[in-house]
Amino acid sequence: MKEILFSDICSFFPRRKDDAHKGDFGRLLCITGSLRMPGAAAMASYAALRSGVGLLTTATAEKNISAISSHCFESMYLPLRTDENGFITWSGNEEILTELVEKSDAVLIGCGLGITKETIILTKNIIKRTKGILIIDADGLNAVSNDIDIILKRKENTILTPHPGEMARILNTSIQKVQYDREYTIHNAMKLLPETVIILKGHGTIVGCKEGVYINPTGNPGMSRGGSGDVLAGMVASFAAQGLKPINAAIAGVYIHGMAGDIASGKYSQSAMLPRDIIECIPEVFMKIEESKI
Repeated sequence: MKEILFSDICSFFPRRKDDAHKGDFGRLLCITGSLRMPGAAAMASYAALRSGVGLLTTATAEKNISAISSHCFESMYLPLRTDENGFITWSGNEEILTELVEKSDAVLIGCGLGITKETIILTKNIIKRTKGILIIDADGLNAVSNDIDIILKRKENTILTPHPGEMARILNTSIQKVQYDREYTIHNAMKLLPETVIILKGHGTIVGCKEGVYINPTGNPGMSRGGSGDVLAGMVASFAAQGLKPINAAIAGVYIHGMAGDIASGKYSQSAMLPRDIIECIPEVFMKIEESKI
């Protein structure tokens, strides 16, 4: 198992050309949130923008958009129909989502979606239709944990971001067994899903792919809050949309996420820091990356 190095991360981000434009840095579609969990969509979107994506569309429950857009100005928004409880449906949204999925370099699905019959149908249809890099997080993983074959059929260009509970569901085991030997767990997951990139979140986040297994040295216990995973998912999706290979997008995501979290803990303390503080510290990480190229 190889430790991720800061020099590895710097190599993924060349200096931007003077004549660069927004189209050079990817199109990302985030299908996230529900009426109960608008913050998941907001944090994933804002983190994606702070991580450098050129064009972002946030597809979320229609009633969420006024609240999210007041904090996240730079995203475009796609209002989606929901059921009576505020969870996004596939029916009524399929045409516009299919059109956008086909135009996107990367698609993120799962953060704050909730689990209903319709969100399961939605997730499975997005998995089938996405031609670019697909990042599946949170309830997107829960939606397909009993139907892993649907991910196997994609073969490549898929990144999964499970926490230990979600990994336990994927492997049909217990959280205790997942955590007892995390390296053994990631190898088991790669046997099940050999063409995917898998990020096993937690202390010493591990990234696994067919090329190898990598451990992240950054991060701290102050990041153990609801919403930190949404931030990570948005970052990884942003890097994938910008053209990083799936494994490099995953490695960069976990390292920069942890490094921003370390900066945040130094400013606000591990007890008081919030996931939004991680996002606000991403620019300081990129300052260090850009300084390494002078």
